[in-house]
Amino acid sequence: MSAKSGREPLLTATALASFDQLVLAFIEETSRGEEIVGRRFRRYRGISRHFLIWLALEGISLEAVDATAIVRFLRHECECRDRVPSPAGIRRWTKRRASVTLIEFVRFLERAGKIETPGELDENLQLLDAFLERLRIDGYAPQTINLHRRGGASLITWLHFSRIRLRDLDSEAHARFRNREFICTIPGVFQGLRTNSPHGYYEGEIRKFLVHLAGIGRIGPLEPTPEEEVLPELLERFCKWLERHRGISANSIRQHALLIAATLPALGDDPTAYDAALIRQVLFEATKHRTASHAQSLTTAMRMYLRFLASEGCIAAALVAAVPTVARRRLSALPRYIPADDIERAIASCSDSPVGVRDRAILLLLARLALRAGDVVDLRLGDIDWDRAEIRVSGKSRRETILPLPQDVGDALHAYIASVRPKTDEDKVFFCVNAPCRPFLRSDNVSGVAQAALDRAGITTSANNGRGAHVFRHSQATALLRSGASLDVIQALLRHASRDTTLIYAKTDAVMLQEIAQPWIGGMEA
Repeated sequence: MSAKSGREPLLTATALASFDQLVLAFIEETSRGEEIVGRRFRRYRGISRHFLIWLALEGISLEAVDATAIVRFLRHECECRDRVPSPAGIRRWTKRRASVTLIEFVRFLERAGKIETPGELDENLQLLDAFLERLRIDGYAPQTINLHRRGGASLITWLHFSRIRLRDLDSEAHARFRNREFICTIPGVFQGLRTNSPHGYYEGEIRKFLVHLAGIGRIGPLEPTPEEEVLPELLERFCKWLERHRGISANSIRQHALLIAATLPALGDDPTAYDAALIRQVLFEATKHRTASHAQSLTTAMRMYLRFLASEGCIAAALVAAVPTVARRRLSALPRYIPADDIERAIASCSDSPVGVRDRAILLLLARLALRAGDVVDLRLGDIDWDRAEIRVSGKSRRETILPLPQDVGDALHAYIASVRPKTDEDKVFFCVNAPCRPFLRSDNVSGVAQAALDRAGITTSANNGRGAHVFRHSQATALLRSGASLDVIQALLRHASRDTTLIYAKTDAVMLQEIAQPWIGGMEA
């Protein structure tokens, strides 16, 4: 608005003179004894002087300058020149995303005691340095540490300009940080970047830094710790019964318990009231819109649960027979397998890098010994008998089996353990190569190794073949059968409890099947 209208107060010459004193002190400190002339001098003087004038016109005191005031200034519709005396000599401000010179001036005002700050910038940066040192000790790569440095510095910079103490960083403040519109910059500390993402860069790195700060007690937890689902007391006893009497894995026990927990509202809390009609009705309602695979899992869990209740005397043992059998065509599917040449190409695709050395050992265990992904995850150093060239695996039902250790598998394992595996007290064999140092915990880790190898080798499979660790197991069994091995040998290698489970591989030997196939009625002779 024009000053001529008389509707806006004009700054006095005294006020402008006091601004000039601050600006000249800023330029003198910034120059560090070097003369600043020409365009650079005009930029320093123009931006800093314009900012002081805008603050005065908006009624914002220097003590209250924060990120919000900085953003408002950088984006303001400039009419400042029309609201001050003509000698002020300022130019109309053009909108900009950021101004390093402006931030340098704000930092000068902070050091001069003109702007109030939490006074924790240096202390928070020391906390960041300690966090980065921990990452270095844990084996993180320099590039990764640098990403964490930038992420942590962006948070510390925002806290500083938002005038928020670290101990006051709660979920609400964190949400403001994630939705910030302006990426602050502190020269020499953090150079802010804008991205198309509403949260900017370094989301994962910042999250890890926050977890570290919460762990050392500098902030409270920003997100409520998810409470582990608590099973009813009866189901807890059911889990212990499964572990003691069935010998199945912890994951299978948990799956059975969760399946039963989902049916308890319909079954009721009193097992003595169960009867055959109720059990069948509950199972029918729970499976009528689900897959056959889910129905099989649920009926298996229900039989287990009823057997447990019978063992505790809650129901009659005959009630177990009330669980219906899910219709399933025996041996209806073909095993997932790929040719032996493709298996060898996948193994050969592993490089000599630490990751490649580890992956080669894993793939050879899958391909030569037909191990399951879970077997590889659970493998421990004590399971390998180097003197006897044997390896011990437990399998699904914790039945220990001793398998011979082929030469190439032993060589690959030795190369990995001797040169790549971290030196740690943990006795599991396979670890993640990238920091932080941690052992494989899930079968997905092994399946990922298998899939990556197939991708590197350019091996394509049909949609129903799968590309995980199990395809190596099936491929080994299929190759053995086609080379003349008996089903008994394959059953021993695969550690199947029942020979019927192994019979499915007989369907993969197309040459043998052609020899016994009968001509189709009405077909033409070749």
